[in-house]
Amino acid sequence: MYQVFISGLPYTASENDVQSLFEDCGEILSIKLPRYQDSNRLLGYGHITFNDSDAIQKALALNGSQLGGRYIDVKEAKGTQTQKPSVPPPECHTIFVKNLSYDLNADQIGDSFRPCGKVANVRMVYNTVTNNFKGFAYIDFEDHQSVIKALQMNGKKVHGRQVQVDFDIKKPKAGFRYSTKQVEQQNKYNKEYQEIQKKKIKKEKAVQKVNKIKNFAETQKQISAQRNKQQI
Repeated sequence: MYQVFISGLPYTASENDVQSLFEDCGEILSIKLPRYQDSNRLLGYGHITFNDSDAIQKALALNGSQLGGRYIDVKEAKGTQTQKPSVPPPECHTIFVKNLSYDLNADQIGDSFRPCGKVANVRMVYNTVTNNFKGFAYIDFEDHQSVIKALQMNGKKVHGRQVQVDFDIKKPKAGFRYSTKQVEQQNKYNKEYQEIQKKKIKKEKAVQKVNKIKNFAETQKQISAQRNKQQI
């Protein structure tokens, strides 16, 4: 296998950006760029597989090139152990679903895949600015066989759209948080987390209310002091 390992990639780069940089090296068979589960941004590294060894040498010559304002490192890959396996390993309980309808909620997504097995959780990915659903989600099942069945949904229609389904072996980022929008909409799946988030939201609203009252009282105090000063 003729493969290079690239690192130092901008987190906002795409497969097309990488292909544009390396396409003159030779025929590219595949580009694998791992992504964060919650934001879908690049992890900053990946693998490019070429058709022949000459392409490898040309790709290595691009070491230190700029992509999106960052200098990238290009090295010959040390075999295939860092690649994603072609079949889900026994410990895999998660699938990644793309091209979902933007108006779906977590319950509808979970229900669509429930015939494959018991759904433990649905993690929808939202735009951090607009808080709108981005059309892809992660579904955690309670067992491995459910993942095998769910992969057969690849290319089938879910609520009118042809979805892409793949297995996922990465864990969510430590700082991953569910969108408030999903917490409010989700009723069937991951109820324990939902209750925790609802309590947290309730507490935050209570704090905001107390601060609002304090600010109002402080403003009234300042107005009263100003009036007393004017009377003197």
